[in-house]
Amino acid sequence: MKAPSPSSGTAHETADPARDLLTADEVASLLRVTPAWVYAQTRRRRIPHLRLGRYVRYRREALDEWIEQVESSSSLPPGRRRDGNRSALR
Repeated sequence: MKAPSPSSGTAHETADPARDLLTADEVASLLRVTPAWVYAQTRRRRIPHLRLGRYVRYRREALDEWIEQVESSSSLPPGRRRDGNRSALR
């Protein structure tokens, strides 16, 4: 397999799409929480995820957007969240 040349497009175009899908353990490492926390948030549908049959994967791009959303909502005073959620990270 030939390695992409630096002038052959953006990094996103040449990135391996499978690397953009993370496991719960990888998400836990990224967020510095336990895998149990990631699974609990997944069950509560509080963290973006994909179900692939019996497997659960997390898109890196969706997690980055979710993190930004949580950061912006946590800067608002309690009870004044945009999404009506008092705490997205409980």
